[in-house]
Amino acid sequence: MNLLVDIGNARIKWALQDGDRWTNGEAQLHKGRAFKDVARPIWKDLEQPERVIVSNVAGREYEKSVQTWIKRRWKVMPEFLRSQASQCGVTNAYQAPERLGTDRWANLIAAHAYYPGAAVIIDCGTAITIDALDAAGKHLGGLIVPGMDLMSAALVGNAAGIELKEPESQSVSLLGSSTESAIAGGVLYTAVALVDRVYQDLRAELGNATKMLLTGGDAGRILPLLDKRPRHDANLVLKGLSVFAEETTGCAT
Repeated sequence: MNLLVDIGNARIKWALQDGDRWTNGEAQLHKGRAFKDVARPIWKDLEQPERVIVSNVAGREYEKSVQTWIKRRWKVMPEFLRSQASQCGVTNAYQAPERLGTDRWANLIAAHAYYPGAAVIIDCGTAITIDALDAAGKHLGGLIVPGMDLMSAALVGNAAGIELKEPESQSVSLLGSSTESAIAGGVLYTAVALVDRVYQDLRAELGNATKMLLTGGDAGRILPLLDKRPRHDANLVLKGLSVFAEETTGCAT
């Protein structure tokens, strides 16, 4: 049994994989919390996994705390995915491959393995990342913009007289009738317009069969408004880790 762990900037997602059996755990907010305080309640009764495979974009210090807790808890050395020039059939577009976030690298690996053919991968989290992958597994590069919460926070933090409160209505509307709803709508449509236009341009370049893959915590917010219906896969990073696990079975990592 492998424990797969996706540590983002704000949330930790995890799953257990035992052969073809896959069990998703409940995602946990970790921002501002020590790893041990997140891990202890959710894994205190978990039997020792054979391997613990991690994608971490929360920084080196957080990685150290993950490593320490897992080694003490199960006497297992966690394996951290590192972005490579080439791995699992995918070629990295970055001249410095290690600079590509491991969440994006895992997304690319999963897209190539689970969704063969050209693909545009949109990950809507703390940042919105867009990566293009051709049918041969060649990463063509990507884009990074602030996520929706960061867009809202940047506006509030840099515009006098604006206070961000929860909109009275959570329904999607083109035009807001309060400052809060106008910000929420503006940010939402900014994200939607970005995704629609980039996908349109990349589809023209890569071919009409190019898939749009949507993942990340905010995916559900933009999904209903997109012009083209994407394939929504909330576990794309974890699936990338599972491919890495299969590729490296019996190998030193």
